[in-house]
Amino acid sequence: METVIAKLIPIFILALIGFFAGKLKLLPENTSDALCTFLFYFSAPAVSFVNIVTSDIETVFNLRYALALIVFEMSVFCLLLLFYKKIFNLEGSNLIVHSLCSFYGNISYVGIPVFLTLFNNVIPNVITILVHGILTFPLMIFLLDIFSGSKSKKGASHAIKSAIKNPNIFIPLIGALLLYLKISVPKVIIDTADLLGKPTTTAGMFALGLTCAQSKEKIASPKIFFNALLSAVIKLVFCPLAAWFIGKYIFALDQWWLNALVIIAMLPAALNDYILSQRYHADETYASMAVLLSNLLFSVTISLYILFIGL
Repeated sequence: METVIAKLIPIFILALIGFFAGKLKLLPENTSDALCTFLFYFSAPAVSFVNIVTSDIETVFNLRYALALIVFEMSVFCLLLLFYKKIFNLEGSNLIVHSLCSFYGNISYVGIPVFLTLFNNVIPNVITILVHGILTFPLMIFLLDIFSGSKSKKGASHAIKSAIKNPNIFIPLIGALLLYLKISVPKVIIDTADLLGKPTTTAGMFALGLTCAQSKEKIASPKIFFNALLSAVIKLVFCPLAAWFIGKYIFALDQWWLNALVIIAMLPAALNDYILSQRYHADETYASMAVLLSNLLFSVTISLYILFIGL
């Protein structure tokens, strides 16, 4: 247990180093964008590919876990819509953005480093990325278009097309197809992909800290700060509890997959949450603060969970 927590501490220190590097302006302003681009198009897909082609079919095609994830996300999202509408009287795109920041997690830049550190396996991340790319993210775009009244031509259909072109989706799908067809992947390709994926943990956490430091958002008011803190608590405490209940009592996941589902649910709010708030002009300052706070507090909740389960 202490060893696992000791393994987690360095990855949070990496984020802290990135944060101070940003505050001290030691790197160009576009460094975070460059690192995220590298992670998105090269390093993260490579990690997923290696994990898939070196796994067994039963692990990769775990439909019970995928269904548990879908039920968890859709049920929690509906509850959050009701909560923010009834308690905070939110409507339209603001309602969607508040709900989104409270359940949609950072699967790639935080999730992959955490799972590599804890389990040396990112299959749960891969399954989650596929679910998000094919179902969750297009649905969020569709709802934002409807509730904002924009009726953008680049709505759900555009999101689906973008998901198909996403290397974090089509590369794992290629790996899954090769595994399903029992086609052996040459060792040189696996070794190359493995090398390409090694910087994921370092670059991902460093970029996270750098992004937080280089944020140009206005200082949040006490009300916005409180709302963002509440969103972070929902994301880091309520979501994992809901995932645990659904995974254990509805889908009867074994302990490894149950832990994976809980940690996936616990991951801090994704940068995409803030990007969507900007695109739809919906509580941008709140979204920025919600993403920042959940990422800062995640180190506490993940450590407490590890202590609790004795991992």
